[in-house]
Amino acid sequence: MATLITGGLGYIGSHISKIYPNKDLLILDNLSNSKLNYKKVLPKARVIIDDLNLKTLNKIFKEYKVENVIHMAGFKSVSESVKYPIQYYRNNVNTSLDLLESMEKFKIKKLIFSSSATVYGNNHYCPLKEDLTTNAINTYAETKIIIEKMISDYCKSNKKFSSIILRYFNPIGADKSGDLLDNPLGEPLNLMPILIKSALTGKKLNIFGKDYKTKDGTCIRDYIHVLDLAECHILSIKYLKKFKGCKILNVGMGKGISVLDIIRIFSKANNLKVNYKFVRRRPGDVPISFASNQKIKKLLKWKPRYTYEDMCIDSLRAYLRNN
Repeated sequence: MATLITGGLGYIGSHISKIYPNKDLLILDNLSNSKLNYKKVLPKARVIIDDLNLKTLNKIFKEYKVENVIHMAGFKSVSESVKYPIQYYRNNVNTSLDLLESMEKFKIKKLIFSSSATVYGNNHYCPLKEDLTTNAINTYAETKIIIEKMISDYCKSNKKFSSIILRYFNPIGADKSGDLLDNPLGEPLNLMPILIKSALTGKKLNIFGKDYKTKDGTCIRDYIHVLDLAECHILSIKYLKKFKGCKILNVGMGKGISVLDIIRIFSKANNLKVNYKFVRRRPGDVPISFASNQKIKKLLKWKPRYTYEDMCIDSLRAYLRNN
C-alpha cells in the first residue's frame, strides 16, 4: 500500500519524501513552485507531474493502491493571498475538496493535512494551543481554516476516516546532505533564502517592521528545522494506523525568537555579515506567534532535535551545494 504526497517536490514535501521509510511512495506535483532535480535526489519515488484535480486523483487512485495521503499542495504566500484572494480560494480550497471527494470514492481513509499557524490570527496570547479559536487575518489563513473544517466535518460523517491536521509554524533549514533546500521558483518569500542571498551578495535584507510590541521591535516567530517537521509526518502515518477521528497538532519549537535574533544567530554561526534595513510592515503579519507543542510531544512521542544554529548552518550548506 502506497502513500501519496501532493506537492511532494516542494521544500517540505521533498524532505518528507527523502526520509520516507519504504519504497511505496507516490508524489503528485505540477512543478509550479519547484525546480528540484527529483530524479537525482529522490530516485526511489514514483513522481507524477500533473495538476491536482478530480480527474488526476481518480486516475492515480484507480492505478495505485493508496492507503495514506499527505496533502501539501497549495499556494502559500500571505502577502500574495491578500492581493489575489480568488486565486487562493480556487487553488487551495477547490483542490482539497476534489481530494476528499476522490478519497471517498476509492475508500482511502487516512489523511495528513499541511495547515499553518496563521489560522490563529492575532487575538491570542502565546504559546498558541490547538483548542484556541481560529481567526484569519489574511486569505491564505482563511483557506487553511476552511480546509480544516472540511476535513473535520468529513471525519465526523465517516467514522472509518481519520486525519491529522498539522499546523506548521516556520520551517527553515535543510537536510544534512545538502541535496534539498528551500529554493522556490521566482522570488523567494521565506526568510532563510532571502537572508542567505543577502549575506552572500551584500544586498541589504528587508526587515518588515521595527515597531511591534516585542523586545527589539521585530516580529517573533517559532522556527522549526524542516527535518523535525518532516519526521512529524512519518510519525503521523504510524499514529493513524490505530486512530479514528481528527486531531489538530501544532508543529513548532515551542518558543519564540525575533527576526533580528535569528539574523544574529545566522551571522555568528556562519561567520557572515548580514546588512539589513527596516521597511514598512507587511499586510497580514502578526507581531508574535509561537507554539505550544505539548500535545504533539505526547501523542506522537516527538520532540525537536535541531537547534537554531543547526537550522542556519544547514540552510547555508545546502544553498552553497546547489549554487
